[in-house]
Formats: sequence, C-alpha cells, structure tokens
Amino acid sequence: MKKYIFWILLISCQSNEADAPELITKDAQQIGTTSAVLEAEITEVGPVRPINYGFLWDIQQDITIAGASNKHIVGETSEPKLFSIKIENLNAATSYHYRSFAANADYSKIYYGKIVTFITLP
Repeated sequence: MKKYIFWILLISCQSNEADAPELITKDAQQIGTTSAVLEAEITEVGPVRPINYGFLWDIQQDITIAGASNKHIVGETSEPKLFSIKIENLNAATSYHYRSFAANADYSKIYYGKIVTFITLP
C-alpha cells in the first residue's frame, strides 16, 4: 500500500513543463536583394522566466551569441509565442545563416533554435 501511495504522489508532483525553452526557427520569408523576414516560435518557455528572445544572423555558419555579427533582441516573454523581424541592408546574392535564441536575464543560460540558411536575390 505504501508503495502505491508513493507512486501516486510522484506522478501528481510531476510537471508537464519543459526543462528548457524550446525554439523552432522557421524558413526565411519575403527574401529580396537586400532584405528578408525571419520567423521563429517559442513552443515551450520552460522554467527560465522571463526569457529574452530574438535572432542571430551572419554569413558564417556557426552562429552563437558570442560570435554572430548581427543580433536582434525582439523582446521578453513568459509565454510561448510566434515572432518575426524584417532584416535589411543585406548584400545581394549572398548566403546568410540565422537562428532564434532565448536566454535568461543575464545571458548565463542561452538556448538556440536550429540554423537556417537563405540566399538573397541577385
């Protein structure tokens, strides 16, 4: 009987919350010669609340907060959400790599979406 009660307590204390923010970086939209729209979604916020979120982009493939030449912080949230930005002043006919990110307030914990690539029009 004690074992049964233990399992009931264990199951009732478990949370459906993710261990960390989960991000989906989506394909670039409205790609032009010098601009594009980047889109991503925070599907789970996790225990880090609130989180700062945004995009990183560069012509280099390995993009991190520390190494990306371009960073745009979209905002702060405690809820899942879809977000996007329009980036401009890009070079024509150039490959760009970008990803979404989420971080705690002091950026000691950073979470990334996958890296997505697009090519601006000639």
